[in-house]
Order: sequence, then structure tokens, then C-alpha cells
Amino acid sequence: MNRELVEVQRGDFKFWGHNCFSVSNKFTTLLIDPWFSVTGAFCSSWFQYPKNHHLKNSVLDLIKKKKDIFIFISHEHQDHFDKDFLSCVPPNAKIIIPKYFDKDFRNQIIKDFNIVIELDNNEKYRLDDEISILLFIKDIGINHDASILVKSKNFVFLNQNDCKIFDQLYKVNETIDFYSVQFSGANWHPSNFNFSDNKKKKISSEKVNSKFANVLNALNTLKPKYFIPAAGPAIFPYLENELSLGKNNIFVHQPELKNFLEENQFKNTLFLKPGDSFNSNNTEPIKAPSVEDLKSYKIGLKNKWNDIPDKFDRFVLEEIIYERFSKIHDIEIKNCPILIFNYGNVFNKDDRTNQNKIFIDIENKTLLKNFNYVSDFEEIVCTEKYFYLMCNERWQNVYLTLRAKVFRKPDIFNNDLNIFLFSDSSNIKDNFLSTHNIDQERINVKNKKGDCFSIDRYCPHQKADLCNAEINEDNHLICPVHSWKFDLNNGGIDKRSNLSLNSRKR
Repeated sequence: MNRELVEVQRGDFKFWGHNCFSVSNKFTTLLIDPWFSVTGAFCSSWFQYPKNHHLKNSVLDLIKKKKDIFIFISHEHQDHFDKDFLSCVPPNAKIIIPKYFDKDFRNQIIKDFNIVIELDNNEKYRLDDEISILLFIKDIGINHDASILVKSKNFVFLNQNDCKIFDQLYKVNETIDFYSVQFSGANWHPSNFNFSDNKKKKISSEKVNSKFANVLNALNTLKPKYFIPAAGPAIFPYLENELSLGKNNIFVHQPELKNFLEENQFKNTLFLKPGDSFNSNNTEPIKAPSVEDLKSYKIGLKNKWNDIPDKFDRFVLEEIIYERFSKIHDIEIKNCPILIFNYGNVFNKDDRTNQNKIFIDIENKTLLKNFNYVSDFEEIVCTEKYFYLMCNERWQNVYLTLRAKVFRKPDIFNNDLNIFLFSDSSNIKDNFLSTHNIDQERINVKNKKGDCFSIDRYCPHQKADLCNAEINEDNHLICPVHSWKFDLNNGGIDKRSNLSLNSRKR
């Protein structure tokens, strides 16, 4: 066994499932993103795989034995922010969170904990004489997330989790012993969209390849001694089986990743199961569950979706929408599709009665009485339970339930609609302003031939910084976060999305 790994084991460095890690010494424990709830996350849509619920008491026993307890929570998504678990931790625990512009996450934390430590981007913090941390924060538009770099006496650990800082990894000035990052998908596109099976398969394949390429590029940039895949995939025992099996969708499992990495000559991967300490024998990936596994997996779990009322008050939701409009009344929005909430649970664009639908004109900040489906639109279709949640939950948590179906024309991502749909009333204006402001920034880039192009600095998708983006032999600039390809010879257009960097040759 590698000597360095033996030292790590003695330092009590463990994996507890999903994205939860602990780093401990004699007096201190740092716990990262604990998630042990038997109700899963997002109204029992997502669950930890493999199960880790049985380890909850072991983790609590570990931290209760220490003089100093630190718990880092990277962001508010429920597979990282487990309120049930946090309600059980000792009152002397110190909660570390990123300093986001939006204070709602902070306000949720300070209600229950006396000591809350907010850290800025690139801010270092020392836990004790042996352990220090450094945060890398992504806080643009609807993207609020953070990575944590942990330095202990014997090793350096970078836990990127879900945070899309692939455009910033060149700034990490440390020799990394252990690196962990999400490798599987975690959103509703394309699984929830009304695409043909072939189109879903094609889009999913592109996204998986992009995710894997990001992981490989990160490994080549950071050159860690060991890579630990984590932060997914979750499984979805109360949704359609295909989502959990990792077939023809973005929720891929570890065997596919292992094959990809070995094909690309990276073999120092540790595949850890919940409760594992770190040693060089963790080389076998965790297989995807079978249909039979999913049936047995439900034992001991609680499905919170069943507790949601089957009816909602349409007028309450309309008031919430108008409240959102009031927050952004002075923000100019152009070329935004009509957003449709369909609580009839059936998509029918030829239904001229337009029953059970709310038509939202984001561009003009008003509700429409009817809509003829001639103009561009995006329609969210589900039962009234879903829209009851939209009256009582954070909207981003609602869409992450993966319970709705989405229909849109044309099939093109629209950032303004995305901000409106996934923001909260408390931060919607700031999310619009942050994205609109950076849209004005321009930079010059050179291809391998030395040709210079003026482009928008930030990717029009999720605002990745393109300052150090690769330009391939075909003169396409590759976004470092989602691998979108922008044709610099053709105005900087990405053909898949029809979005542009507005490139001009200088």
C-alpha cells in the first residue's frame, strides 16, 4: 500500500456517501455536505446511492467526540443541505457556508445555529493548527455553489462537488492529493423534456461526454494523486426506472466513468462506498442498480410526495408571479418565450379553451388570458401537486423534483426564462442584473494560427468565464464548463443551442 495513503488513514479521512466527507484529527472534525435523510431530497425524488442512512449515528458519534466541530455546507440544494441531519448535531457545531450575494441560504442557517462562519471566494480559514480550508465560489445568476480545498497535516483535498469552476481550476495553486467532483448529471434536461427517445439518447450522450471530458481536463490541470468520483449519481426509486438505471440518460454510474478514464490513461481512481476509509484497494466501481434492486431499495424510506395536497390555489400562484414581476419591473428583457404552467397534466396545444393553464409573458411582465401557440413558448406540465409546491417552496427545489414534463418551441435554451423560473423572489432581480451586466464584457482571444477575435467574455449558457477556453483546429471555442462549441468563423454561434459569442475577427 502507498505510504501516503496509510498516513491519510491515520488522519481519519472518510467518505460517508454522496458528497459527504469527514476530515478529523484528535480534537477537530470537519464534515462536508452531510446527507442521510430517509426521505431523500426534493420531495423524495432523489435518494443516496448506495444507501447511507444507517451511517447517520456513526457520523454523529464521530463529531460528538471532538472538541471542535465544523460542518461545511456548499449550497442549499437538499442533497447537500440536509435539515433533518443538522437538527441532530451538537449545538456547539460551527457551520461554515459560502458568502453568497443572496442571503436566503444564510438566513435559513442562522435560525438554528449560534455560530455561522461565512467565507468569501478565495478566503482561507484555519480550523486548528493542522487543518485549514479555502473556498472557491461560483455566484452568477442562478448558479450559487462552492468548492472547498482542505489542507491537513498529511494531505490536500479539493472537493469540487457540483460547483462548475472548471473555468477557474488553473487558479488552484496547490499540489492536490485527493480530488473529488461530480461526474453524473443532476438536472431535468433532457429527461423531462418532450423529446423522442432517439433525441433524448443523443442529447444525453453529448452531455455525458461533456461531463466526462470536464473531469479529464480537470485531472490534467490539477494532476491529483487520486481521483474520487462523488456527488452522484442519485437514484429515483419513486420515478420511472430508467432514470435510476443510467441507460440513455445523464445519470450515469461509475462503471462508465471507469472505462472512460482508463481509455484516457488515468487509473488512479478510488471508488468509495459509504463508510469507506481511503486505501488503495477501492478500485472497483459501484454498479448501477437493477429493477429488482430499486424495489427493495424502498424498504425503510418515506415518500414525502404522497403528503403534498392534490389541489392548489391558482390565484396564490398568480400573486407570486406578479410579485416576481414587481421585483424586475425596470429590467429590460427581450426575445423571451412565453412560459406556461399547465396544471391539467396533459399537453395539448390545440386546446382552444386553454383550461388549467397560466400564460406568463416574462418580456412584458404580465399574465395573458390566452395563447395560440404560434409564438415561442416553454410549457411545464404536471399535476396540481407540483404547482402547490410552487406556492410553498423554492422554485429551484421544485424543478429538481423531476416530476414535471417540459415542452418548448423552439428547442433552444433561453437564459432569461431560466433565471425567472429557477430564481427566488428574494434574489430574482440580482440574478438578472448579474447576468445582464457581465453580458457587456468583451475579450480578445487568439486561435492556434494567431488570428485574433473579439468575443463576449462569458458563455451565454451559464456564464462560464472564457478567458482561458480552448480553441480547436476547426476554430471553435470550447466552453470549459459544458463543452459548447462556438464557431468563431460564423459569429461565434453554437449550432446546438443557436446561442452566440458575437465574435468578430480583428
